[in-house]
Amino acid sequence: MIAAFILYGVLLSALAAVAAWFIEAALAACGKARRHAWIAGIAIALGLPLGMALFQSAQPARPVITSVTMTERAAPSVITIAAPVISQTRIAGASLDNLAFGAWGVASFALLSYYGISLWRLGRHARRWPTHRFGSHSVAVAQDVGPAVFGWLQPRVVFPRWLLSAPQDTQQMALLHEHEHLIVRDPQILTTATLLFALFPWNAPLAWMLRRLRFAMEVDCDSRVVRGGADPASYGEALLYVSQRQAPAPATSIALIERPSQLERRINIMFAPPRKYPVLIAGFTLTLAASCLVAATKIEAPANVPASAPLKPPPGGEQMMRLGYAFEQHIGKRYGGLFDTKVDGTAVVIMLVNEDMSIAKSAQIILAQPIEKIEVDESMFAAIGMKRDEVPYSGAMAMKSQNDPANKVLAVYTERKNPDERFVSRLFTDTRSLDREIYAGLFPNLVKNGVPIDANPWVLIDREGHVLRSGQESIAHDQIAPVLEARFPGISTQEVTVTPLVDGGNQPVSDGQGREVQLTSVWLAPGSPPPRS
Repeated sequence: MIAAFILYGVLLSALAAVAAWFIEAALAACGKARRHAWIAGIAIALGLPLGMALFQSAQPARPVITSVTMTERAAPSVITIAAPVISQTRIAGASLDNLAFGAWGVASFALLSYYGISLWRLGRHARRWPTHRFGSHSVAVAQDVGPAVFGWLQPRVVFPRWLLSAPQDTQQMALLHEHEHLIVRDPQILTTATLLFALFPWNAPLAWMLRRLRFAMEVDCDSRVVRGGADPASYGEALLYVSQRQAPAPATSIALIERPSQLERRINIMFAPPRKYPVLIAGFTLTLAASCLVAATKIEAPANVPASAPLKPPPGGEQMMRLGYAFEQHIGKRYGGLFDTKVDGTAVVIMLVNEDMSIAKSAQIILAQPIEKIEVDESMFAAIGMKRDEVPYSGAMAMKSQNDPANKVLAVYTERKNPDERFVSRLFTDTRSLDREIYAGLFPNLVKNGVPIDANPWVLIDREGHVLRSGQESIAHDQIAPVLEARFPGISTQEVTVTPLVDGGNQPVSDGQGREVQLTSVWLAPGSPPPRS
């Protein structure tokens, strides 16, 4: 989930950054402060991913699972693949989520440590800086720091010592510039944005917006100084004078000159004539910005099955042991000697099982195919007088002879269903609520938009109940397990469970052709390694 959320956050932040770029163009056309575009962009980049993830996860799931049908096969059954669950991807045996979380923590710690040490060292030097007065203003005088504004709670203007010997007009322009930063609280805003980026160091669009915010602050400050009455030519000369002597600005500080490459852009902006048709330009760029934000809200947040949700229990266990024992006792009494009788093909016993695991009806047939080639379906139960629509599911269990393990009998079974209500198995654990969470969490698009024709949803689950892969494909339920085994070399599957999906009114969910949709769960065999790709 962490890795998926990082990718989701980067994508939404990129759209927010493009929107902020358009908003800045609109503000520039109208002669307004540009910094507000990037403050808004950063706020959207940080707030929108979390807000959308919370909002989308809070939406009620329309199709839900409220009943269970099971298909148990002695030989592994089947399906094809789709996109893996990113949080289960592993690199060198480690979960991608764990690696992403670890890298995130290390990067944030490194950046916060760097900023903390830089501010601590700067503060330690600042305590020794003398104060110099310029009329009603006082500035700290450093050896090679400034002109700049630094600090958060009590920001200060700092001049380098060489600026004290500069022309008076240059000193005055530098003081006006830095004082404008203090008035609009640029140091606090920039420091807050920098620390927020340190908490999300993987967010490259956020880093770009932080850089654009710093430049916009300088451009806005230039504009305010000139509007306040400063001569543009004299102010431009002061910029050039300082740029030739200024040392790099301290971390998180606002500086008069950030980089020489930006000075030419700032001067060009300062002397650029007003835009023609500013309202038209602003309207067009704001429309584009709004389109980016609307597109961002249409992106689905990564699916998240709540960590507190109980894991799905694997089929089998004690219940299957009891069922196998019941089959063995019934076959021994009703069809004595069948386990030790050689036949051409496979002996199959068809059974209708009661809730207490006693056998209500049974019949014996012989099929020509070997046991691993037999396809079990509802038509087999005609041998005990059941019609296809009376069979809720078809299960199968291969049973070996104790005297000759090579001799196998195939037990095919089903349960009785009430025609007046949706079928719920009485023999196996009721996993309706768990299946509902899995489906709603891993298939939000199907829940929201409906199921296309033949888009069978499936999950690959380990013996502890963890979903390792998921997808949807137009492949029959009994063909999914072999396809997964071919696609993920090394894994071994065992059981397949099929769960019909119903909505909140307990009505079947249908695909584009009106057929009922089922969730197929393919279980890894005990001891099977997880998929590696």
